[in-house]
Amino acid sequence: MLLLLGLGAPASAWAQTTAPDDFGQNRIQYKRFNWEFYSTQNFNIYYSQNGKELARNAAEHAEKELKRITSLIGYYPYSKITIIVYNSVSDMKQSNIGLIDDPYKGGNDALFVKSKIEVAFEGAQTEFKRQMTYRISELLLSDMMYGGSLKEVIQSNYLLRLPEWFVSGAAAYLSEGWSVEMDDYMRDMIQKTGGKRSEPLFARNQRLTGQAIWNYITERHGTAAIQNILNLTRITRDIEIGIASSLNMPYKRFTRDWFAYYTQMNTFADGSMPSPDKDRKVKKTNGRNYLYSEPAFSPSGQQLAYVIYDRGAYKVMVRNLANKGHRMVYRGGYKMPNLAVDHTVPLVSWRTESQLGISDVRRGKLQIKLQAATARYFPGVATIKALLGDNSNIIPLGAYSQVAGLDFSEDGQMMVLSAVKNGQSDLYLYRGSRLSQQLTNDIYDDLSPSFLPGTGNRLVFSSNRLPDSLQSSRGKFANVGSNYDVYLYDPTNTHSRFWQLTYTPANEGQPIGLSEDEIMYVGEETGIKSLYRHNIKNGQIDRVTDFRQNIKSFDYNVRTGNLTFVANDRAKEYLYWYPNNPLQPIANTGFKTKRQQVLEANLQRRLQQERDRIAAALAAKAAADSLAAIQVPQDSLGTDSTAVPAPKPPVAAPRAKRVLAMATPDSLILNYPKPYDLRFGVNNIVSSIHADPLLGFGFVMEVGMADLFEDYRIRGGVFALTDLETNNFYAEYSNLKNRYDYRIGYQKQSIRQGSNTGIERRLGKHEILPALSYPLTNALSVKFLPRYANLRYTIIERFDVPDVVMDFAGIGGELVFDNSVVTGMNMREGTRMKVGITRMYGLGASETGFGKFYVDLRHYQKIHRQFVWANRLSYGHSFGPSPKKYLLGGVDNWINAEQDNTQIWGDDLTIDTYPAEFFYLDYAMPLRGFNYNARNGSRYVLWNTELRLPLFQYLFEGPINSGFFRNLQMVGFFDTGTAYNSGNPFSDDNSVNTQPVPRPPFEVIVRNFRNPFMYGYGFGARTTLLGVYGRFDMAWGEKDLKREGPKFYFSMGYDF
Repeated sequence: MLLLLGLGAPASAWAQTTAPDDFGQNRIQYKRFNWEFYSTQNFNIYYSQNGKELARNAAEHAEKELKRITSLIGYYPYSKITIIVYNSVSDMKQSNIGLIDDPYKGGNDALFVKSKIEVAFEGAQTEFKRQMTYRISELLLSDMMYGGSLKEVIQSNYLLRLPEWFVSGAAAYLSEGWSVEMDDYMRDMIQKTGGKRSEPLFARNQRLTGQAIWNYITERHGTAAIQNILNLTRITRDIEIGIASSLNMPYKRFTRDWFAYYTQMNTFADGSMPSPDKDRKVKKTNGRNYLYSEPAFSPSGQQLAYVIYDRGAYKVMVRNLANKGHRMVYRGGYKMPNLAVDHTVPLVSWRTESQLGISDVRRGKLQIKLQAATARYFPGVATIKALLGDNSNIIPLGAYSQVAGLDFSEDGQMMVLSAVKNGQSDLYLYRGSRLSQQLTNDIYDDLSPSFLPGTGNRLVFSSNRLPDSLQSSRGKFANVGSNYDVYLYDPTNTHSRFWQLTYTPANEGQPIGLSEDEIMYVGEETGIKSLYRHNIKNGQIDRVTDFRQNIKSFDYNVRTGNLTFVANDRAKEYLYWYPNNPLQPIANTGFKTKRQQVLEANLQRRLQQERDRIAAALAAKAAADSLAAIQVPQDSLGTDSTAVPAPKPPVAAPRAKRVLAMATPDSLILNYPKPYDLRFGVNNIVSSIHADPLLGFGFVMEVGMADLFEDYRIRGGVFALTDLETNNFYAEYSNLKNRYDYRIGYQKQSIRQGSNTGIERRLGKHEILPALSYPLTNALSVKFLPRYANLRYTIIERFDVPDVVMDFAGIGGELVFDNSVVTGMNMREGTRMKVGITRMYGLGASETGFGKFYVDLRHYQKIHRQFVWANRLSYGHSFGPSPKKYLLGGVDNWINAEQDNTQIWGDDLTIDTYPAEFFYLDYAMPLRGFNYNARNGSRYVLWNTELRLPLFQYLFEGPINSGFFRNLQMVGFFDTGTAYNSGNPFSDDNSVNTQPVPRPPFEVIVRNFRNPFMYGYGFGARTTLLGVYGRFDMAWGEKDLKREGPKFYFSMGYDF
């Protein structure tokens, strides 16, 4: 039975009818993807329907960035990198890539660094470029640290454990440099924590902290230090040695220096740069680290709508500003942190005082829902209406892949969208629910459109287009810059419908109209995202906020003077509301952040270099023209012609209004796309030892394979004892491509065992296990589980005794729910549940049939930071003509195992007549304080509760380089359970409370009225050592009011 495979192979669920460890989350495919790919020198770029332009742009950018990244890190990939481009985040959420059964379910899992990345277009070309650069950098760094030959992969998996900040921070720096987001994070955290300790920075966001560290290394020690540190860390497998040796300073001094660098630049005079008033927070706390977006006032300014994100799930809330009441008017998504969060869904805009327009994706289809803002949202009612085909108040947007911006006109009759089609975002004007006009059609981003009040259909938007692109040029991807300005669209202007309103080298975005002549937007001129008020007529611009934190999104209502915005406080987002704010101008003190000063200095240096280059080129050309003019041909000597044309004066280069574009590479030549060719590659290798309760120690080896998109998977493995005569082979094929998922598995077991009579015997099993699964949500699925098994019992060297052969046909079903979140090694939050039933029918012998009903419910509750309270309630009931036994007690994968009543699996099980008694025997674990088989029966109930504290992670907020101490987890536990044969645990006639005493020719039944439950409690520790996750428990057990112990358990594995 594949109970032997405690290392987490999914096949372990095949042998146990209860399948206690087979959980998992789902991906739902709403559309069929027809994949094609372009091939370049270093990349294969895959795309689906309507994604050809995105793929071509991706190929151009990837080849350009690869040269830059490899020169910085000093590493070049050994093979082509695969880039999978999705038209939207919604499409990427349907991908099966990265969907694994359980990262902490089994033994030593050597995951191969796969040379593929996924990138979704979110509506902005600059973000698309940034994401692509980040993913390429992350892949190259992971390949550099963990990849290479099979030997290096295995060595790195065992000996090298890099903290998150090292790789993710380096990738962020390579893709963004000294970004506004990172600068804001450092400024906020250093000010709020007093600038005394760096550990809180790592605790809140390791990626941004790592980005800041790599930025400091580059600013102080040059770009050459990057590859020196990476190479030495790879060789020595120690971060501290890599950094200290490369920078020629002790590691502790380095940690002090980089933190002092940011502390010094982010120290301001008291009151010079205030933080938002904490009393203005709409929600005073944010313990669950929610994200806020889309704040929007109703036309009257009396209601505030906003969106709350919680790890993939979202709610649209409306707050009544008069009575401070709030209500949920819409919700969607699922708490699936392993998937990308689509922050363009939902978008919110008020259509009228009582109705909101909400963009959303339902069942893979893009739509705008006109939702009442005055009534609470009931998801069950909405689901029933959708199933009944109620499409009222829905504007379908099937022509687009996603919506990046949404706004309604003052009268609610027109709607403007920033929508993505064919890999570019453009503006579309709707009248009612029908498309009226496409306003733009080019490669440049057109984001955050907003109507100007009192002007009909005049609107403002933010774009990174070039000035000469306002007319008819569609532009080229290579010319798309990262600088955003604000533009005005005026259909009444006969000269030009588009006008550029801002011309700064900083970014301006999210414009809204205050009146027909005034707008408001977010600008970065000082290096901090602040709010600016802009008069369109006279061009006057005033900064109206001076907070030290970035303003991420905002809204303002002119009628009431209400201002709302989203900003960070200690790296957590909060929504603020300032009533009666007159938008007073802030005096210009000339302040700019250190980052802004460095960037502007670099800009001026590049501009000067460009001017010098142009001047030198023009001077050289002028000198060459002069030399050519004075050279006289030989046959012209002796003539009277002595006139020499004067050289033309050099022409000054025109001054650019923005950053000069770097020289673009030669255009990339792509061949015709090729269709996707199904091929399999090795995904992972699992190797370890396992201690089986019946058979003892054995070796486990498993190999997993999958195609590029991981829609088709093959897994195979073997468990064998050292004598190689007892072994267990299994194989599985899975197809996850379509709406229904199915798999088929095969298992072969051969077990050689002795008996009390000295007779050697062999038990064999062949089992075929199909499965059909239908995901209802990303966390909930139903499964149909038929199966067929052939069992054989053979007495070795007794040819006169025929084999016992049993055949079974079975049918079963499961309901599986899993929204748990992996937060660390053996750490989770959320709920996992499985309820199932199976019925096995004996073919030709109905009296051998049996069935099992099982429940496994687990909940992981966060108490404080990494401190988690884990609970598990499990129940099993075997029924039918030949019910099977559950053996209660002990722990899984127990190295120093002990067993009570050792004859229970020998002749007493009559496996010579019914080998099914052996193969379908189940262990109910853990019940610490007792041996295996402390009690048995055809039913059991078991409750486990644990307090799990990762000691060093909880006490120290900074990075912990030692894997042993980083993963060291202290556990306090309590287990209670019982096993019995009939009735309930407290029945007078169950197996616990009755004891048959044979007195021939009679049998006496003694009723003892014992406490049916056994209790175990104690404490333990878990950690990793040489890549193996080991567990130690010391437990005391209580049975029949008697205390036993302490008992010591050494085991391997995760969770319960």
